[in-house]
Amino acid sequence: MEQRAPGKGLLKVIGILLIIGGVFCILQSVYSSALVSMLSLPKEELAPNTAAIFQEMGLTVQKAQLSAATSSIQGILYLVAGIFGVRNCNKIEKSQICFACGILLIIFVLFNTVIAGVISKDWSSALLSGIAALTFPVLYFMGALKNRQAMQGK
Repeated sequence: MEQRAPGKGLLKVIGILLIIGGVFCILQSVYSSALVSMLSLPKEELAPNTAAIFQEMGLTVQKAQLSAATSSIQGILYLVAGIFGVRNCNKIEKSQICFACGILLIIFVLFNTVIAGVISKDWSSALLSGIAALTFPVLYFMGALKNRQAMQGK
């Protein structure tokens, strides 16, 4: 008799949302890479209003590079975890893979929250956005945990 996967719904829905989010993160990294290119130009080559906007926003090459790198990593992690969640949502014997992906996603979001707080020096907004960013990873983890518990109780 095949064991029912109690975390199927959470893993499937959140997995699909993570795939969509991963695609957007990868697009964001492309955008950030374009910003790095623009910021790397000598100030004389930028339009004066563009240079003023970058300066007013506090954008630097280093911040744009960090943004591109974290967006790329986040996009890849979200895509991989989302695909594993959708493919294995009904397979409790594969629950350990989804469980590990959930932990990895949570650690990555916490790491990004700390980095954002350090860079921006605005801990209140970094913590609020970090809490919001934890929503999908925590729900994904809960679905994986339900399947893992079903596997252990088998």
